[in-house]
Amino acid sequence: MRKIFSSQRVENAEAVAQMLRDADIEVRVTNGHSYHSKRRGQFSYLDKSDGTNHPAVWVVHANDQPRAREILRGANLLQTTRTDHPVAEYAFREMPQQESGGRGWAWRIRIILLAVIAGVVLLMMLRRQATPTPPARAPAPQAQPAAPQAPEEVRVRIQPTTAPDAGKK
Repeated sequence: MRKIFSSQRVENAEAVAQMLRDADIEVRVTNGHSYHSKRRGQFSYLDKSDGTNHPAVWVVHANDQPRAREILRGANLLQTTRTDHPVAEYAFREMPQQESGGRGWAWRIRIILLAVIAGVVLLMMLRRQATPTPPARAPAPQAQPAAPQAPEEVRVRIQPTTAPDAGKK
């Protein structure tokens, strides 16, 4: 026995099994309907499962497997990796071109932001180099001897204070 199809929905597996039985291919369905399961009420494609409990369709005789695969490919239920297969050529031509959409805009915005940041950094570096640094004071030339300078006069003015009792005597 070889597994040829599996699905989370029991109805899908049973429909594929019926399609293969109509083509005279002996199949078995595992994990299908039973009185123990409540799959119909609890089914969701969002469930993250490993796939071991999914309903599956098995081909009983290995000789029937290529014909069963052809039937599933013809119904677009199974994709092929062979590019020389006529169904594969049709499927690959029919696939729409993916547009870059939001991802292209996101990259454009990132590049523009990086360019703006680089421009600001460059402007800051150029301004830092353009500001003149104060020149170091050069010592006065000693060619002529300095004339003796008169000491500076320091004047301090002191105001006399009048005592409040001095006028009453």
